[in-house]
Amino acid sequence: MTAVPEDTAPARAEGRARRAAARAFRPRRALPALLAGAAVLAASGAVAADLVSALLGSPLHLLPRGVLPAAAGARWGDLPVRAACAGAVLLGLVLLGAAVLPGRGRWLALRTGDPDLAMGVSRGGARHLLAAEASRVDGVRRARVALRGRRVRVRARVRRYRGREAADEVRAAVQRRLDGLDPLRAMRVRARVRRDRT
Repeated sequence: MTAVPEDTAPARAEGRARRAAARAFRPRRALPALLAGAAVLAASGAVAADLVSALLGSPLHLLPRGVLPAAAGARWGDLPVRAACAGAVLLGLVLLGAAVLPGRGRWLALRTGDPDLAMGVSRGGARHLLAAEASRVDGVRRARVALRGRRVRVRARVRRYRGREAADEVRAAVQRRLDGLDPLRAMRVRARVRRDRT
């Protein structure tokens, strides 16, 4: 019988909680998948209905006239057939890429430490929260925040420009608030300060 060190249990729980939150807030590609599936279904349904109706002797003419006779006389080595095959392969690769690569998420997943609890804040809500925190810094008139992936970019306007010191204060305030939120993935804060001329 082997003994498991006690300090590995919290690490395992933290890892499970992290994976659960990442799964819960992973952006889905439901709309592109629905549109692609509907387009493929409509195209294949029209071709199948036209082929079957033509074989039964009363074509529906869902496809433009001349398509079926041209397709019946085509050979695999013909340029249009090769171009259509290459287009179908390219479209399939694009659809596979869209299915595998996650889209841009609307939520910022937060660390909870509990695998049964997933929490998040909308990216818009996080932007407003961080901009409000930057605006509380002494001398800041207004601030705007942009979230791009794992980066937080703060642009602040101050009454009196104090050089790099004001930017460092804004960055530190936003970083403290971000650390309080405790996002699932570490984010880097950059701040740029300009004098407000209004």
